[in-house]
Amino acid sequence: MTITKVYDANVYVNNGSKHGQASEVTCPNITAMMTDYAPLGMQGSMELFNGFDKMESTIKWTYPDNEAQKAFADFMTPVDIMVRSSKAVYDNGGIQSEQPIVITMRGYSKQHNIGSFKPKEDVEVESSLSINYLKQEIDGEVIVEIDVINNIYKVGGRDLLATRRQNLGL
Repeated sequence: MTITKVYDANVYVNNGSKHGQASEVTCPNITAMMTDYAPLGMQGSMELFNGFDKMESTIKWTYPDNEAQKAFADFMTPVDIMVRSSKAVYDNGGIQSEQPIVITMRGYSKQHNIGSFKPKEDVEVESSLSINYLKQEIDGEVIVEIDVINNIYKVGGRDLLATRRQNLGL
């Protein structure tokens, strides 16, 4: 039996490390949009995959540096976010390995939160993004990759929309 644990992470904004500046990152949930299908002669109805619902991410900051603040204040330019972590794998002999986890996201800032200032309390700032690109890699293996604008959906390296892009002439 093996046990895996993930602790801690580092956030990069437009390729710049923000180590120690973020207190929490919420990565997007991938939610399929389903279309009802209930034709004549079928004994029931079913739902079929028809794309993805919008993806969102939030970052809670202890207080971001000026470069991050400017990136999230610009609603017209996409922001590149990378979250890096490490997955420790244990067995009855202790830790056996550590594997990198890399989440890559690109999206547009939805809000520039300047903060709430209180005496003797940390200022927390939250940034939110509308995500249009997401890739999850664990130990060098791409688990899922979604590029909404370019009509790309890959799971485990398998391009699930390749035929559709070809049929559409993309």
